[in-house]
Amino acid sequence: MGRHSSDADRGGNDWSRAAASSGGAAGGNSRSDDDFGFEHREAGSGRRGGWLWAIVALVAVVVLVTGVIIWQAGSGGCGDRTRVAVASDAAMTGPLREVARQASADSCYDYDVQTAAGADVPGLLTQGAAAPDLWVADSQVQARRVTTQVRRDLDLVSPSTASTPAVVAGENVPELQTWVDVMKLPDLRTGSPVDTSTGDAPIIGALGAVDAGELPEEKFTEAMTILAIQQNNARLANDNEGTRLNLANTSGVPVVTTEQQYELFMRTHQGSKLKSTIPASGTVMLDYPLVNTASAARQQVADDAGTALVAALNTDAGRKALTEAGYRDADGNGVGEPVKKLQLRDPSAVDKALRQWQVLGVPIRSLVVQDTSGSMETPAGGTTRAGLLIDASKTGLKLFPNNTMIGGWAFSVDKGGEGQDWVEMAPIRRLDARSGSGTHRDALGRAVEEGLSDLGGGTGLYDTTLAAFKKVQDTYDPNYSNSVIIMTDGQNEDPNSIGLDELLAELKRLEDPARPVLVLTIGISDDADSNALKQIAEATGGTTYIAENAADIRTVFVDAIQARVAAAGR
Repeated sequence: MGRHSSDADRGGNDWSRAAASSGGAAGGNSRSDDDFGFEHREAGSGRRGGWLWAIVALVAVVVLVTGVIIWQAGSGGCGDRTRVAVASDAAMTGPLREVARQASADSCYDYDVQTAAGADVPGLLTQGAAAPDLWVADSQVQARRVTTQVRRDLDLVSPSTASTPAVVAGENVPELQTWVDVMKLPDLRTGSPVDTSTGDAPIIGALGAVDAGELPEEKFTEAMTILAIQQNNARLANDNEGTRLNLANTSGVPVVTTEQQYELFMRTHQGSKLKSTIPASGTVMLDYPLVNTASAARQQVADDAGTALVAALNTDAGRKALTEAGYRDADGNGVGEPVKKLQLRDPSAVDKALRQWQVLGVPIRSLVVQDTSGSMETPAGGTTRAGLLIDASKTGLKLFPNNTMIGGWAFSVDKGGEGQDWVEMAPIRRLDARSGSGTHRDALGRAVEEGLSDLGGGTGLYDTTLAAFKKVQDTYDPNYSNSVIIMTDGQNEDPNSIGLDELLAELKRLEDPARPVLVLTIGISDDADSNALKQIAEATGGTTYIAENAADIRTVFVDAIQARVAAAGR
């Protein structure tokens, strides 16, 4: 209970004890008579003495009651206490509970502060009367996104209760100019951009560069795509600031976190070699707004309780609690050195970017179809076209996270027997699935090398493309983005296959909005039939690309992912 509640209890007990004491004196305690200045009476005057004691007791009660009323009016005392449910970002829960105890003592509210994970908040806010009265989000961006999602107005009791900058922590983080550099860091780990502000900090930071005209839109999309590929299901099962910092501390991978969480971690890991940094262009501030999320019947109660809680946060004791927990004040002053804050002129740009992210975040399921015709033996850049394709495939395999599903086909005229131009090298499976003594990723790498070592025959492009499309569509997985990647150095040379027009017509006929399959075509060298490859890709909403060297493959796979954004907007 708060201080007023305890004082009220004590007042009631004192009141009861006083009344009991008066009653005891009325029972004939001659010492009490003397103490109050009355003479001893004869037995016949007992009735008069009883009246006197009744008057004394009544006066005592009146004095006590008046005192309690005056105390309540003069010190803000309460009759009934009001419970206020507060949902809090995990990092803020500790100091907020400490301050809430003081706020309870200075008000008529009993604050119940409970941690709410970002992903759980939308569900909490749609519980009607059971919804929390107040919510401390990690940023206004996140608060606006969630309230929009649940179709509520953003009712800010305070736009910021504290702040902390987003930082990159690691042992050997290179010099960073912008958040695009952060997004491209190998093995980077960050939170979910949809659920946390440490997750969307790189996106907001990079958008700031776009907003300022310092970064082309396509470069931003490319960087976000690379980040999506790396983050796609690569997070820890218990993904939060602490687990990411522990990962950075034990493995050296860079992580996006907050200055506040980094400072707390370093206090308890004195021997850690972790360092924190921010890009030279500036950083994003998490500002921890207090939001009124109460049901309609409790809106005013929540607003008043929130105002009292903000007042407690702004006292010396409240500011001390936040500072000791590693937070800066709402203006960004306090714990660390001053930082340059990145802000967006149009906050809706974040919503658009996150819609793209949600498309990009869908894991990939693809059948990679590689040309093994005789022309792949042609020399190219110190190796052969087949060698170029092997290097490209190895690069691609390193890009994809473990939850990607990849299968492989090889093709040339009659490769799989008379009338069949393709043969399966590896089935479509998750890259981390067990295969022999290793993983499917390992097995697929070996299959590619073996397949591209067995070259010969002409290019059976059209029949193979149609068969691959049907294969992926027939085995369609709605939890993935399903696609076919065709890699070839030539043009269709199978005299018994369907023609280009027939292939395009079939792809259009088979198109199913409920089971979309994109075809990405990659020409290996300038000898590839770029016109046919372009038409095949466009028929399904895919993209085409000519890879002149192995280094181009990274851009090719980035383009493959970006194609899903364009397809989603069609």
